[in-house]
Amino acid sequence: DPVYQGDLKAIYILQSHQGKGIGRCLMQAFAKKLHLLGIDTMLVWVLADNPACQFYAALGGKPVHEKEMEFGGKSLIEVAYGWMDTGDLGRS
Repeated sequence: DPVYQGDLKAIYILQSHQGKGIGRCLMQAFAKKLHLLGIDTMLVWVLADNPACQFYAALGGKPVHEKEMEFGGKSLIEVAYGWMDTGDLGRS
């Protein structure tokens, strides 16, 4: 995507450790590093039915793309959440 320069491939937090701010800290650190490298935009792809969609939206991510993928013979929908200012995310 020519608009979004940074791309987070995956972030996973054990369910027993979710809700403790670990994911937010990881996202902030990633965004801050991108910003320091001069990369001001980023996105992350997530399965549309994944509860993490709410997490990314709460961090200010906007759904900007959607695509269908096949995995294990099943058709799945992925959504890309995008941020236009990694500096803001890094400070949130």
